[in-house]
Amino acid sequence: GYPSWTGEKATGDQLTKLFEGLQTNGLVEYTHLLTGYIGSAQNLAAVTNIITQLQSYGNPFFVLDPVMGDNGQLYVQPDVIPLYRQLMKYAKAITPNQFEAETLADKKITDVKSCLEVIDILHNAGVENVVITSVSLSLHDITANAVREASAPVVNGTSKQHHDGEADDISMYCVCSSKKDQSATSKVFAIGFPTYDGYFTGTGDLFSALLVARLDEALAHQGSGQTESEVAVNNGHGYEKEEQQQYSALAKACLKVVATMKAVVLRTYLAQKEVMQGGQLDRKLSSSAAVVKRCELRLIQSKKDIEQPDVEGVKAIELRI
Repeated sequence: GYPSWTGEKATGDQLTKLFEGLQTNGLVEYTHLLTGYIGSAQNLAAVTNIITQLQSYGNPFFVLDPVMGDNGQLYVQPDVIPLYRQLMKYAKAITPNQFEAETLADKKITDVKSCLEVIDILHNAGVENVVITSVSLSLHDITANAVREASAPVVNGTSKQHHDGEADDISMYCVCSSKKDQSATSKVFAIGFPTYDGYFTGTGDLFSALLVARLDEALAHQGSGQTESEVAVNNGHGYEKEEQQQYSALAKACLKVVATMKAVVLRTYLAQKEVMQGGQLDRKLSSSAAVVKRCELRLIQSKKDIEQPDVEGVKAIELRI
């Protein structure tokens, strides 16, 4: 992100007072709720208290993004971790990256088996829908643990269909799992996506925001009595018949989210490449405000991909439990 900013950080007491003001004015009946970066234990405790109170005002659709760190490094204080473990039981879905999922579960992910074990720990903590937004797994391991053979040639869950700059050896996956209750069997899917040698900031925030809308949409369709063909017609796109039967509501939501993310990131990468005149971005300059500005996610330019994601070529591979 940008190297400098102004203003003041809100304290936990200030957040509590803001919420009390909303309560006084009867402005607490929210339908959806998304939390992101909360850097201190005091603030997270205040947010947890607010969310528990909101449960009595209509139980909003809550997606928790437990922003704590990445690539093996925390960028919050360690005392935040146990508070996130308490808060996540109130969420309809959580969206940690690999490092955050490992931190919440206190277990490393080294392969599909350990990934499934981490997901099970998070389910057992009371989370119905777990989405690890990005996790590094081998194609061989994914294939060996797939419930059924993919219906089209894929590279790590993504149809082998390369664009400018797309890596041949795709090793990143979004792994999503839904489990209604402890007696149920979870359904786990891995969705592969390409990576690019560029500078991207805000992708985690975008993913979580998209999931709020797409998961709510998928669950509404699931409970509406509409057939999948009707849903496909209404949305202007759909899934193959076999996939309609096998995909969970969460997997369908994540397919659309990943399709949008792929389009936005690719468009951003190509814009960066154009600015750099075909050269590579010097990562030493990535903290420069001028460079960050040029590397902003191309969201406005991706309006169509956000509204009508093209899921063709994006595959969800169901994994054995």
